[in-house]
Order: sequence, then structure tokens, then C-alpha cells
Amino acid sequence: VDQWSYIYSLNTTNELKSSKMGSSKNSVSLAAAAGAVTLVAAVWMYNQRSKKSCKSQDESATSCNSLGCVIETKAVEEHTDVDVKESSSNDDTKVSPAAADVNNTTPTSDSAPTEESPSTNPQSSSQRRENGAFPRDWLRQLLLSHAHNHPNLPQNLQDKALVVAPMVDASDLPYRLLTRRYNTNLCFTPMIHARMFIEKEGYRRKFWRFHGMPKEDRPLIAQFCGYDKEVLYQAMKVVEDHVDGVDINCGCPQNIAKKGQYGAYLMEKDGGDCVVEIVRYLAPRLKVPVSVKLRILPSDGESAEPRFEDSMDLYRRLVDAGASMLTIHGRTREQRQRKTGAADWEFTKRVVDEFKDRIPVLSNGSISNMDDVERCLEETGADGVMASEAILEYPPLFMQTNVEATNYKRTSPGRLQMAEDYLELCKEYPPDAGGQGSGLKCIRAHLHRFLHADLQTHTIVRDAVVRSFSMEAADNAVKMVRDIHKEINHDPTREQLSWYVRHRMDWEEGFENKNPEPVPEKVFVEEKKVEEVEDEADDGGCGFSPSDPFGESCGVEDGDY
Repeated sequence: VDQWSYIYSLNTTNELKSSKMGSSKNSVSLAAAAGAVTLVAAVWMYNQRSKKSCKSQDESATSCNSLGCVIETKAVEEHTDVDVKESSSNDDTKVSPAAADVNNTTPTSDSAPTEESPSTNPQSSSQRRENGAFPRDWLRQLLLSHAHNHPNLPQNLQDKALVVAPMVDASDLPYRLLTRRYNTNLCFTPMIHARMFIEKEGYRRKFWRFHGMPKEDRPLIAQFCGYDKEVLYQAMKVVEDHVDGVDINCGCPQNIAKKGQYGAYLMEKDGGDCVVEIVRYLAPRLKVPVSVKLRILPSDGESAEPRFEDSMDLYRRLVDAGASMLTIHGRTREQRQRKTGAADWEFTKRVVDEFKDRIPVLSNGSISNMDDVERCLEETGADGVMASEAILEYPPLFMQTNVEATNYKRTSPGRLQMAEDYLELCKEYPPDAGGQGSGLKCIRAHLHRFLHADLQTHTIVRDAVVRSFSMEAADNAVKMVRDIHKEINHDPTREQLSWYVRHRMDWEEGFENKNPEPVPEKVFVEEKKVEEVEDEADDGGCGFSPSDPFGESCGVEDGDY
């Protein structure tokens, strides 16, 4: 009821603002009448949960959508058990075109069984601290409440988070559903640009299924980027009833993040004051835990060493401000691509030790298989491990596969099955229709990672993937790989990570592939000319280019990993 009341109230406020009535007296009367029916309307909408048309109070029509009738509005202060200060300033907060979207349906009580239920976080607001932070064990309780979904997960790991990182055009909905089949018990959405989310209808369509996300996609944390606390609040407010937490991106190292004053650069904005104030503002106002994904502050130029002490000081301020979890990517923003280097687990352990009695801490970086996971948990004491690039290439990373115990053989399904299963999920949950991905650009990038080893030796397949501008073309490209594997008697147990290690050999001394996959002999495949096909207009102009054949660097921002 709170959600619908909130949205209905926002719309009523907007209708009053946009009304062309001649006198302020009439406006006040109408406002009083609207306020009187708000609760009744909210309860009715909640119980009906069926398709309906919204009628305006003053004969001007508004559109009805899955979260109610909302257009440009005022913010309403969230009711919490915390005595929220600054309420007077929040009462005047303006919201850009509404935090709800375009599907002309409301959630229904008889929706398909795959549709989500409300937030599954077992913690109640009465247990929260004065600053809005959730109890220390909120993450553990959340994971245990979903442990039945992962029967193959060892008992000693059921209360540890095995996490898919937030990655733009990579941790999309169909991909997340694929990873959850293989012991992933917590996922982050891709980074969502807060301002674009509340202002641009097309962006909202891409980033949220307002008629319901699959219930299998839980637990889920939605990550947002931005530097304006009011804008972040409005964006997070929209999704808080559909996720188990919200996260602030302080990890993206891309230049676009520097320009937009978010990501890793937000850590340094105003000496860290900006992000601390954001957390302090959000934590008591939202229903779900607020977390922050961070890196280590880079050198200030006076020393070659990263600013470890300054980083610790910032983390303390964030926890004091109300952060309920930190994810530490044990690298600076300068450590990327060929300069990546190993993640600093020793520093992560220091963070864990500092906050072990206050909040859960996740470790991100240098995870390629379950041996790494178990070693990271042991060395850092973290509450969970976040994987990014390695799990992008091979979603069953959190299974006992390609590890010492299996003599580094792949015991889970091979890369071809990953590609085929992902395409099937994309047909059910298109990445650009609420699945947090850029359509076929996103699909091509995933196929490139899954099949990277094949694309290095079979250029005809690579060309086919590059020019997969339809689902049929993508299916055909994957079928080509299946035909090649059959022709060469491909052995999936010999498969190893390929895309993930493309830079790793440059910086890891003594790196070797423990069970190298044999290079196949030349396969005689009929060379069919691949016709040039124009990319779809809705692909944002991010089609094929010689410098970026898989569209990985195109778009608003790159991934945080």
C-alpha cells in the first residue's frame, strides 16, 4: 500500500502543479479532495492489481503503467523508524519524468509463477540502526533464506555470498539467470545511470521490467551511479520494492565516469564528502540496505603507493554514515587492462578486520575458479566473493570445475552450451526490454566472451558473431561452432578460460595454463560470404566497427570490473 500511495500521491501533486485552473483557492480545494481519496485509491489499486486506465482529476489525461500513474512529481518523504532530518528540503525535491514506466499494466495477483515477490530481505526496519544501516547479519540471513535454491552449494558456503558483479551490458537479466543455475547466490544489476533512469523513458524500458522481474532473479542488488543525492534517491525509490538492496558505484574507472563525476572518481569528489553525504541521505530513507562498491584510492603523486590510509578513512566515514555493506575491489582505478595486476587481498583483509562487527564486506578481484574463491575467503575473511571477468566467460565458475581437485578439467557444461542456453534465455527475456542490456550488442559481446577460444582459430565464426544483427543470425553463428566441434571431436573437459586471461599473462609472473586446450587442426568449412547487414536503429548506433567489432566499448559507460 505504501508503494502505491507514494506513487499516486506523486501523480496527484503533479496534476495540481500542471492544472490550468484560474484560482489558487480552487487548487487548494482540489488538493484537499485529492489527499482525502489517496489512501482509498492506494488500497483499491493494491487489491485490484489489474489493468486499468487512470483518469485525471482535472480532465487532463495521464498514462497508466506498471507502477501507477506518474509523471513529473515531488518527492514524498519515506516513512521510516529513523527520525529523518532535513525533511523540509526533501519536501521540495523535484522528480523528472516519473520513476515509473510505460507498460500499460499493473502487477496482478494472478501473474505468472515466474514473476517476483516483494523484497525478500528478512530484516525488519525496527532492527535498523539510527543511521539507517541494517544489522550486521542482514546479508547472511538473506542468503540463508534462499539457500534452498542452491542444493549443490557446499554447506560451509551457504551463508557466503557468491556474487556476479555489476557490469554494463554484461550482468543483464538473461545472463544473471544463467549464472544462478550454477551456484551464484547473489547478483548485481549492471550500473544504472540514475538521472537517465528517471528522465528517459527509453532508458527505463531497457533497465527495468515494470510488469515484474522473474522471481528466480533473487537475491538482487540494483547498482546506480551518480553524484546527486536527490536524483539517486528518486531512482532507487522506484526499484526498492523489487530488490534486496541498492548499491552506489564507486568503482568504474572509465573516462566517462570522470566526466560524469561518478564511479571511482566519486570517491575523490570533494575529498570523499560527496559520497559520504549521499550515503547519509539515502540510508534512512530507503527500505533496503544501501551498499557501496569501492576501489583503493590511487597514489597522490607524492608516493607510488596507493593511498591505503586515506581509503580506510573514507570507508570508516561511509560506514558511520549508514552503509550496510562494502565491496572492496582491491585495485586502484589506474589498474586496468594490461596494467590490471593482482587484487590486493591483504588490504581487503584489513577492511574486513576493521568492520567485522559492523557490516559485511565482499572481496572483488582475482577470481578465476573455486580454488580462488576458497583461498580468498580464507585469506581475507570476507563475507563473500564477487566475480566479474572470469564468470563472464564461464558462468559455472562457482562450481567445482577447472580446479585442482578435478586436475583442472572442466566438469561442468562446456562453453558451447553456455552460448546456447544464454540465447534461449534472451528469447524469453530480451536484454533491451527490461533486461538491462543493449539488445543484440549485448548478446554479441556475450557470445564473444563465451566462445573466445573458438573465435581465435575460426575466423568465419568470428565474422558471423560480429555480424549477428538478429537472433536468427546469432543462432546460426552458434550452430557453426557446434558443427566445428563435432567435426574436430572437441572435448569440453579440456576447455580453459581464454578471454579472461588475455591480459593476465602480461602481468602474472609464472602464469601457465594448467590444462591447455589443444589447438585444433584446420577445419575445412565451406566459406560462405557473410552479407553486410545494417545494425538495428534501436541499437543506439552501436553497430559493427573495425575497432570495436563486438560493441564492447560502445554505449554510455563501460563495466565496472
